[in-house]
Amino acid sequence: MGFAFRAIFWIAIVAAFAPASVFSSEGMSAPDELTELVAQSQRIQQVCSDLPALCDLADEAGGLAAIAANESLSRVENWLDERETSVAEAS
Repeated sequence: MGFAFRAIFWIAIVAAFAPASVFSSEGMSAPDELTELVAQSQRIQQVCSDLPALCDLADEAGGLAAIAANESLSRVENWLDERETSVAEAS
């Protein structure tokens, strides 16, 4: 119970001293990159609703790319381990 009162107290203190613009959306705008990202996301959603098979194919390709990346990472890690072992044995 004490924690709740303490939290309420500090929230009230912050709210009292915070500028009014913190609590309103007036004058605030999203960065251009975020606006563009939202627009691209909406276009992708439209394509996926029009051509669901294309999105399924893209999802499958993404999964296969992740598998290939994981395999490549495993091979690089193994190579680094072997190299580290050979350097340690040589010294």
